[in-house]
Amino acid sequence: MKNSIFWMMMIGIFLFIACRKENNDNKKTGVTIKGKISESRSLKIQESNTTESLSLADAKKVLLFAGGVKADMKFVDIIDGSFTAWPNAGTATALVFLNGNNQYIGTLSTRGLDLLPLGTLENGDTTTIDLSTLTLAGTNVIPTHDPFGHEIIITDAEINGFKELDGFFESIAKNIDADNDGVLDVLSNKQMYIISSFAIVAGTYGVDSKQAVINDSASSTINYSSWINGDLGFTTPAKSSMSGPEGSPYDTIRGGYIQSFDNEGHGFTTGFNVGTAPFKKGIYDLTLDDKKYTLSFSNIDAKYNLVFVTPTIHTNSDGKLTSISLIYQHSDHTIVNPENILTDVMIQLTDSVGHQFYNSPWLNRSGMCPEGSGTNCVDGLNSLTINTPLDISTLKHIDAVYHDILGNLYFIHWQ
Repeated sequence: MKNSIFWMMMIGIFLFIACRKENNDNKKTGVTIKGKISESRSLKIQESNTTESLSLADAKKVLLFAGGVKADMKFVDIIDGSFTAWPNAGTATALVFLNGNNQYIGTLSTRGLDLLPLGTLENGDTTTIDLSTLTLAGTNVIPTHDPFGHEIIITDAEINGFKELDGFFESIAKNIDADNDGVLDVLSNKQMYIISSFAIVAGTYGVDSKQAVINDSASSTINYSSWINGDLGFTTPAKSSMSGPEGSPYDTIRGGYIQSFDNEGHGFTTGFNVGTAPFKKGIYDLTLDDKKYTLSFSNIDAKYNLVFVTPTIHTNSDGKLTSISLIYQHSDHTIVNPENILTDVMIQLTDSVGHQFYNSPWLNRSGMCPEGSGTNCVDGLNSLTINTPLDISTLKHIDAVYHDILGNLYFIHWQ
C-alpha cells in the first residue's frame, strides 16, 4: 500500500474515534443478564503471589467490560447472592466478579470462552439471559445454563474464533489501574482503552451490474496501528510516547499524535505503530506529558474479525449515485453474518486528489441508532440510499470503515 493512502486513512481514524465515542455513550439496550451465586464456597486457586484465596461467595459486584471504541464499564451489585445486568447489545461483554475491595475473583466462562458475544440474539435487543447458578473453578465462573445456541445465536466456528480474542479482555482487566495508585481508574473517569486499527487494500468496488472483485493479495496488504483512548477525567495531554514491551522492547515506537475527545480539552486518543506488523503482546510504558502509566497489549490479529465489506454503487440515467449496497464476505467470497462480527459501518468516497467528498452516516444493526442521533446514524447494515443523487464523476476510491464487536477499526479500501 502506498504510504500516502495509509496516512490518509490514519487521519480519518482520529476523527472517527472521537465521533463514535460520543455516540456509544448514549446507546440504550433491553438485553438482560441474570445469575446467582452458588451457596457452596468453591475456592479460587490461590496464586503464588497472593496471601488469600477468595470464594465466589465473597463476590459483592460484577464489573461488565464491553468492547468498544470507548470500552463500556458498568458495576452491578450482587444482592442476596443474585445480580441483574444490562449490557449493550451488539458488543462482546465480559463479566468479572470482584469482592468488596475490588479484588479480582474470576471471570464468567462458557465453553472455555471468557466473553459473551451479544450479536445475534434469540429475541433481539430485548433478550433475557438467565445464567442460573454460578460456581467457581480456579478463576473461571461457570454458569449452569449455557446461553450459546439458545439466547445467543452463534456457530461453533464463531465461538472458536472468539476464543482467539480472549486476550483482549485479559488486557482490559490488567489495565484497570494503569496509573498504579491502587484505585480503579474508572472510579475517577480516567480509564484507558486500547483498540487496534487495520487498513487493507481490498480490490475494486462494484458498479451497477459489474461485480466487485477482491484481490488475491488483499490479506497481505494489512497495515496495523494501535490507539489508546483516555476517558474524560483526563486533561488532554500535550505529548505522549510509548516504550516496551518488557523483556523485548522495540528500538522505536512511532506515533504520539494526540486528539482531545471534546472541545474543552478533556479525554484523549493517541496512536502508535511499529510499521506494518501488529504490536507484540506484552506490558508497555505509556508517558503522557511527564506521567507514566503501565498498559497491557493483547496483540489482536486482524484475521479473526476481518470482513470484506464489499460495496456496489448504483447510479441513475445521469450517472449520479443513488444508492450503495453492501455484502459481507471473507476473502474466499464466503458470505458472513455481520451482526456477530461488527457493530457499524461508514462509507467514504474520495476523489483523485485525496479529497473525501462524501461520508455516509454510520450504518448500525437495526434498532441500535442512539436516540437523537438524527441523520448521523441509519438502521440496517445492507444498504444506503442517497436522497439527493450525487455527482461521482471524480470518484477514485471507496473506503468501507467499520468497528468490530471489540471496537477495533477497519478501513477496507476499494479502488
